[in-house]
Amino acid sequence: MSVATLGPSAIVYREEQTFDWRVYAFVAFCEIVAWCSLGWYVREAPHRAALGEFHGLPVTWLAVFLLAVVTFFLFAILHMTTEVTPTDVHIWFGWFPIYRKRFGIGTIQRVEVVTYRPIADYGGWGIRVGRDGERVLNAKGNRGVRLELSDGSRLLIGSQQPETLARTLERSLRPGV
Repeated sequence: MSVATLGPSAIVYREEQTFDWRVYAFVAFCEIVAWCSLGWYVREAPHRAALGEFHGLPVTWLAVFLLAVVTFFLFAILHMTTEVTPTDVHIWFGWFPIYRKRFGIGTIQRVEVVTYRPIADYGGWGIRVGRDGERVLNAKGNRGVRLELSDGSRLLIGSQQPETLARTLERSLRPGV
């Protein structure tokens, strides 16, 4: 008697996206302001009361550490990957995934390529929910694939290649065709 093992499903579609340049510009602007504010505070501190300590650690070093962690974290999550296998769709955000969405191909009822307005319709890019409850996963651009799932929910996946993603999903829905 032999035991069959199943390896991971073959990936039939993969797309990696970085976020829109405006998101990086906004994050960089906020980080520059924070670092400059910290630098100004440290420079001006000798003229005021001592900075103090937090559990024996100087507050300025704690602030530098926390700001560095926030900077790393923000740039580590600003990445979206979409993978389609013959049985599943996987979407995740970040180089070290902090958000994952996975569902079976069989739960897809309808596939539609759409153009949308990310800021006006959903308040920007990332993990969003529209006014009508539609979940949106997007990184940049204004095109994607809208899925209607068997539980009645809708999911919009942002893509730079929406036609290819839609064709792949439709082919996976009808494997014998």
